[in-house]
Amino acid sequence: AMLITLSCAVSLSFLFYVCVFGGSSTGFIGRLHRTLTRCSCFTICCGDRCARGLQKSEEVCCLRPNPALQLFYLGLVLSGLALFMYSCFPFVANPRLSAWHGYTPYPAVGVGLLSFFLACYCDPGTISAASLHRFSREPYDGVIYKPKMCPTCMIPRPARSKHCVICNRCVAKFDHHCPWINTCVGERNYRFFLFFLGYHSALCFYAAYLHYHILHHLAWDVHRLHEAYYIDSNGQHARVSRWHGFQYLLLRHNIVVAVGIFCFVIALALLGFWGYHIWLIRCGTTTNETFKWSDLKFDLTRAAKKAAAAGGHTPSVRLPPNTYNRGFGTNMADVMFPLSSRPVDGFAAALAAGGALAGICEPAGVADGDGFDGDGPGEGAALAAGEGQALGRVRHVLHED
Repeated sequence: AMLITLSCAVSLSFLFYVCVFGGSSTGFIGRLHRTLTRCSCFTICCGDRCARGLQKSEEVCCLRPNPALQLFYLGLVLSGLALFMYSCFPFVANPRLSAWHGYTPYPAVGVGLLSFFLACYCDPGTISAASLHRFSREPYDGVIYKPKMCPTCMIPRPARSKHCVICNRCVAKFDHHCPWINTCVGERNYRFFLFFLGYHSALCFYAAYLHYHILHHLAWDVHRLHEAYYIDSNGQHARVSRWHGFQYLLLRHNIVVAVGIFCFVIALALLGFWGYHIWLIRCGTTTNETFKWSDLKFDLTRAAKKAAAAGGHTPSVRLPPNTYNRGFGTNMADVMFPLSSRPVDGFAAALAAGGALAGICEPAGVADGDGFDGDGPGEGAALAAGEGQALGRVRHVLHED
């Protein structure tokens, strides 16, 4: 009965997370969210009012710029720390754990909060007319990225960038908009987002490790359950099994058990998200680009089926190579040290790369000294002066795909 209750609690918590916050996810969680919320069974089971409320909460939390999930995260972390310090920390000083574990809770949570604020408030790579030269060092591959103008920002859109409709800005090397940090994940803050995911996964694993040894101490040194026995139905002495011992600890120290299990489950989930993004880096792509490649494969497959219907032969569908995949080491270096943050000599590097400025700025303008170096002390004034000069040399309009 206890196992069934615990399993139901975990399952209901998971379903609540999927239904309320899963709309912002792009993988399995997102697909499960759409399946559950769009199914007529959900409306039948929960009612129209609940379905509309869920839709409204998803719109507010995931489709609008607001700090709701940021505050939820802070409340979860700080309340979890308070709960740990009140219910679990008194048991950290035990022979099963080294003494230095008693000094780690506050620094460990402090570094986690630092990673959170870095991911939230560092610029993701906002593109403007003044900063266009910095984010135009990636060439167009001619497959999923072609020269185009952003109809909202009215500036050329560099390769691998996207206009976020939630933040209402163009973001370089756009990955996705994350409601948990209330901003986009792009070229400039992707490294901090990875650190945020990886560190919090390690932090939760560490918390689960502490709780495991606390429970081990309580079971063996305090309650001595390995020596306990009970009278069975035959009147014989029977040793307490591990399952019986777990039930006893759950009744006597329910907060310690619950927090430990919660930390372990969250650690696994965060590790999965972190591993997914490491896999994306290995492939030289982003979350946004996976959708583009998927759409391209769908279009090629549909064209192949039409050709097969007309000619009776089904050609094989082959995707073009991803020119942005330069090997795991180089891909990781581009994440840790973004191209836009490296020293750049005005427009020259962007023009040489064949990025967004290649078809806009006259090469003679750069040679005549119209380009500017944004790394100097007068960067703001130079960028402001260069904005009008750069866009004044537009030679043709780049059409939308």
